[in-house]
Amino acid sequence: MTEAVQTLKRQRVRMILVNLAYFMVLLLLGVLLFLQNDAAGVTGYLLVAACLAGYLLLVRPMSKRYVNAVREAILRYAVCAELTDFNHQSKSGVTAEAVRACGLVPASADTFMSREHITGNCGTMAVEMADVTFPIIEDGRNAMFSGAFVQLAWPGADFAPVTVKAGETGSLSLPKQQMELVESLGELIPGSLYLKAGGETLTLLLRGRFLGFRVNPLVQISEQTLGANPFPELRQAMQLARLMQLERL
Repeated sequence: MTEAVQTLKRQRVRMILVNLAYFMVLLLLGVLLFLQNDAAGVTGYLLVAACLAGYLLLVRPMSKRYVNAVREAILRYAVCAELTDFNHQSKSGVTAEAVRACGLVPASADTFMSREHITGNCGTMAVEMADVTFPIIEDGRNAMFSGAFVQLAWPGADFAPVTVKAGETGSLSLPKQQMELVESLGELIPGSLYLKAGGETLTLLLRGRFLGFRVNPLVQISEQTLGANPFPELRQAMQLARLMQLERL
């Protein structure tokens, strides 16, 4: 992690300096055009166009690359700290069929979107996650389901059948520790938890929770920054899977 912190610190300094330089040029251009009033003519428009091009081609992409690098580091070192073979593809995702197969909510492939695809392993347990967005019918009305998809596949496991939809846990009959973990999975946003366990898989849909979380580019980078977990639900789900498997042994 130490090397990642140093790399991100250097990227942050370059990003801030480029942004400051851009806004200084923009300020000077504004003052120049104000002093010359309408006399700048075509030259003024060309300078404005050059500044806009500089922002779109240099400043904005650099800022986005830095934010994405910080997010990936947090995902690697905090959210997925227990995983080996960590792989993150921000522009790819899971399929609509993978979400539909869990049987928690219907997902049409025609209007299904997914990003922030993560895969990895914890021992023999395979982990797959992504952000998903797709339309659903809710209370007879069209709505959007946006959130995180998490699936744990543990070859040889025998999870007891458990289903939770929209955070409704009243009908569950689980041991105390397992029940506490299920409740903690949905406590950040009431009604956000959709859970399906059975056989070798445990699947979560967490409405309103995202792996593509926001990153403030002005925050100082440190090991504490990268170690702060913005998505504790993965760790809780893995602990729930372990407890459910121990109970079946």
